[in-house]
Amino acid sequence: MKKNKLLWALAGLPLLALAGCGSINVASSPAAGTSETGGTSSQPGQTSSSWSEINSAVSVPETSSAPVVDVEGDFSITTSDGTYAKNGSVYSITAAGTYTLAGELEGQILIEASEDDEVVLELNGVEITYGQDSPIKAVTAGKVEISAKKDTSNNVIDTRSVKTVDVETQGEGAISADCDLKLKGSGTLVVTGSYNNGVHTTKDLTIQKQTLYVTAPNNALKGKDSITMTSGDVTAISKNGNGLKSEATDLSSKSKQRGTITISGGTLLVDSCYDGIDAAYDLIVNEDNDESLATTITVKTGKNSKNSANYKSSTSAKGLKAANSIQLAAGTITVQASDDAVHANYGDTFESGGTGLGNVSVSGANLYVASGDDGVHADNTFTISNGVVVVSNAGEGIEANHLAFEGGSTYVYGTDDGINASKKINQTPTVVVSGGYLDVSIGTGDTDGIDSNGNFSMTGGFVVTRGGYGSSGGMSTGLDCDGTASITGGTFISFNGVEMTPTKGSNVLYAYYGTTGNQGGWGGGPGGGGPRWANTIASSNYKFSSGTYTLSGGSLSKTFKNEYAYSSFLIYSSELTTNTAYTLQNGSTTVLSWTQSSASVQIS
Repeated sequence: MKKNKLLWALAGLPLLALAGCGSINVASSPAAGTSETGGTSSQPGQTSSSWSEINSAVSVPETSSAPVVDVEGDFSITTSDGTYAKNGSVYSITAAGTYTLAGELEGQILIEASEDDEVVLELNGVEITYGQDSPIKAVTAGKVEISAKKDTSNNVIDTRSVKTVDVETQGEGAISADCDLKLKGSGTLVVTGSYNNGVHTTKDLTIQKQTLYVTAPNNALKGKDSITMTSGDVTAISKNGNGLKSEATDLSSKSKQRGTITISGGTLLVDSCYDGIDAAYDLIVNEDNDESLATTITVKTGKNSKNSANYKSSTSAKGLKAANSIQLAAGTITVQASDDAVHANYGDTFESGGTGLGNVSVSGANLYVASGDDGVHADNTFTISNGVVVVSNAGEGIEANHLAFEGGSTYVYGTDDGINASKKINQTPTVVVSGGYLDVSIGTGDTDGIDSNGNFSMTGGFVVTRGGYGSSGGMSTGLDCDGTASITGGTFISFNGVEMTPTKGSNVLYAYYGTTGNQGGWGGGPGGGGPRWANTIASSNYKFSSGTYTLSGGSLSKTFKNEYAYSSFLIYSSELTTNTAYTLQNGSTTVLSWTQSSASVQIS
């Protein structure tokens, strides 16, 4: 991996320390045609105040300590419609009903109701500590709800030693259930796991409204069949495991696919030594809930975790991970990961039949990632149709077999290739740009802004891509394509050339400026005869220094930022027209000016 440097900057995102991966300093720069919901404007590439508004709201909080819970008084349990029995310090609930708990208990709440019974535990300022088994354990019930009442703080503390072998009679978490489990209420619940997981259920786990703070040696939150969060304020800390995890991949009795993690509202902070959110099937982030609450997710893994001393580089420390697909439709998501920040597998076999798709889609979320490996990795297909994706530091910025840029705004910096279409499945890799805004920068060395180990095609949208900066002498250009390359619509700009001359549509014109380097040529453009690397000349001769650039003329108006200097410029565009004057300005200084007198113009 090449030396990590930040090539470009975006408005408002704060400094994020990424141990082992340099620093992420996303400073001021205009965004490309974004709206407050992450969509694209009618003219991608234009400065938009909405970008600043989006980013000013983004923060990466330090992982806080658990809220202080001060519970006093003798323990009490009351119910008007249920039944329970007391045996020493163990309270056994044996029937459906609502049970109110208050005070301090050194003992256990054991639920042994009928399989169809619904049991509700109302926590009204309670602290339950137990070292023989799970402090709260549901052995049998149809459903258990644990409600933290408004204006109350509650503690559940597991004091067992860390699990070393499987013991069938022991509950797996501080809260452990063999039935559907729902955590709700507008109060606070602090769960401290010491044996294995924090909150564990073998069925479905649902979180609503509650302020929930969970720490555990293994998984902070585990819903074997599924996890659903619709609202609330959740902190999930894994000392030596995963933050959120599902496991089953079979079908329910109602033919519903198990293993999905869905987050559709609230604030979630995951601090995990290893994988942050690990879905056995799909990971879905949307805002499809009755309360219409915004979704904010922050994930820190590996070296970024507060428990980073436990991290081993041989173990997966991905941010968002799914065995089938990751669907990011809404919300603000920030990931700092030692491994891939976002990762979807292809080919995993499911109990329900079939295999994993390996797809990542962004259709409305604002996704900000930094990674010690790939920023976004889809074994099969990555698609952005709406929203914002910012990969501010990574090895490969976005890697997939197929990459489809249909809309939205995408900014990528990679120390290796920025966009990489590589053969992960038995299909020809492709990069297809049909809309939106794509801005790619890379480090020095043998790297490319866009690298397709198959084909590249562009039918619309706006792309600005760059080869490596500096005098590395490496084979580094804005576009490297092993198969076919075509541009039939939109605007494509490359600094430091391309390694294959694209074919173009009849409506697409081009212009180029090149500086002769020690390998000759003007940077690999039309008529360049193949690869040309013009970034080997002295930096004092670079034509295109860092700064904010505006390209204008006729109906064409684009704004973007270069963080470093480059030696050549190339534009293909269906917005270029003949007999029209164009200027490229760096700030108020005109860098290039030309008249598009024909289909091809070499700018002097």
